[in-house]
Amino acid sequence: MTSAADLFALQEIDLKRDTHRALIADIESRLGETQELIAAREHLVTATSEVERLRRQQRDLEDATSDLDARIQPLEAKLYSGSVRNPKELSDLQKEVELLKARRGKLDDEELSLLDTLEAANGAFAEARADLERVEAEWQQDQEDLRAAKTRAEHESALLAGERGLRTQGMDAPSLGLYENLRRTKQGRGVARVERGSCQGCRLTLPTHLVQRLRSDYNLVQCPSCERILVAG
Repeated sequence: MTSAADLFALQEIDLKRDTHRALIADIESRLGETQELIAAREHLVTATSEVERLRRQQRDLEDATSDLDARIQPLEAKLYSGSVRNPKELSDLQKEVELLKARRGKLDDEELSLLDTLEAANGAFAEARADLERVEAEWQQDQEDLRAAKTRAEHESALLAGERGLRTQGMDAPSLGLYENLRRTKQGRGVARVERGSCQGCRLTLPTHLVQRLRSDYNLVQCPSCERILVAG
């Protein structure tokens, strides 16, 4: 015959197994890339794209400056060579040179401003890269710790499963079935202690005759309120 004490001992094993299963499920939910890692990687991609965009802009400005220099140099040479004697032609040539030099001056100002912006972007890129390296290192260590914790929990759960198998070998089917059904409907606790005349599952004060029966009767006694199997405290 299966006693309430036997079922209470079985419940202690099952509660430990529940704890390990919950731990394993929690670990599995935390394995894989974190939002922090994804955000750090995206931040670096954004910083890299910004640096590349500014460098393209810098090359465009340098090309535009070279093109202007290539146009200014022959015009200046012509202007100061003395080959042009017509006053209007000289005036027009001088104005064209001045206009091109003014445009070049604006490009120079843009390049100087761009250098400051590029310097800041390079700093942001270096910071984003360092942040990603830090986050990746922390994440990798955390993943190793989680996998180790999962292995330990799985090992403990397997030991408990073996212990449970041994404990249930001599139990009668009706008592074990009642216990299993109650566990499913009572948040894993199908057996409750009786302390100071009260069921510790629902806190109901039990009738005196029921407490006396619990002490003298080998049959399973259930709480009249929560229906849990009662075991003397």
